[in-house]
Amino acid sequence: MHLQRNLLDHMKKSILLTLPALAMLAACGNQNAPAEYQLNVSVATPAGAPAVALYQDIKNELVEVNADPANVVAYLTASASKDVVIVPTNAGLTAITKKSAPFKIAATITFGNFFLASTGNDEDGKLDDGDYVVAFQQNNVPDKIFKYCYSSLNNVHYVTAASDAAAALVSGVNISDNNAKVDYVLMAEPALAAALSKNTKAKEYANLQSVFKEKSGGKEITQASIFVNNSADKTKVNAFLSRVETGMASFLKDPTVLDAAIEGLSEEQVKAKFSSPATMLKNMTTKGNRMGLGYKNAYENRAAIENFVSLFGITGLNEEVYYK
Repeated sequence: MHLQRNLLDHMKKSILLTLPALAMLAACGNQNAPAEYQLNVSVATPAGAPAVALYQDIKNELVEVNADPANVVAYLTASASKDVVIVPTNAGLTAITKKSAPFKIAATITFGNFFLASTGNDEDGKLDDGDYVVAFQQNNVPDKIFKYCYSSLNNVHYVTAASDAAAALVSGVNISDNNAKVDYVLMAEPALAAALSKNTKAKEYANLQSVFKEKSGGKEITQASIFVNNSADKTKVNAFLSRVETGMASFLKDPTVLDAAIEGLSEEQVKAKFSSPATMLKNMTTKGNRMGLGYKNAYENRAAIENFVSLFGITGLNEEVYYK
């Protein structure tokens, strides 16, 4: 009995002596654990699909989401106060090559969301030169892509905004051309989905991302890209780019990761940042990534970038324009 009591006392002492050691080991483990990422670069992006690339930090005060893309492009100046800007790829490279903007292109994050839709008016259901087509933003990105895909069409009529094109798809007429009957309309998602819900005869005719790749030998649309200020801290920028890349991969695999990122934002605030409700954005991504989201390193994808910007007269790019 006395022997058992001594044994128990010895075991208790051993346990008491071991607990502090375990606590110290746990503390050391916590010190070595990776710290949670903290955004430490200033970023500007237009509202809409490009802003989705920043969904993980969309509530951070260092992220500016601007409703006017021109305001973001304006940061591409020598006096720019942003470390990173997301702008149309052609606009960024034009600023670098023509205006000596102190930036380099790092990655593309949107790859096109344009489609050609049928109003249901074309009797044979086949696009040809006799069909009346409505397009928008003449000589800008949507039109350049459209002309590259359908260079032989001549019966093309332009409206000012995407909302005017949507109205033509819904009604089947072009009110700016004496209510002329419309056969096909150039559209972008998510506006296309909204318009199709209002005209049961209308349907998607062609995915311009696919048509573009077929005509270019597999080179894709590189619509909007991340540009890095030459004066930005490279270590911080690299961490940011890695976060965007892994974040986009997670979103494309499971769009519901957006929910936690926008928690606390009102529906109006979400729409102001992404130009569409969160539900629609997730649906568009689940149904074939129709917003054209992704992430590709610019230098590694330079053949596609240079093919795309050649549509805007930008040629002869050298390696100095790429962030490496």
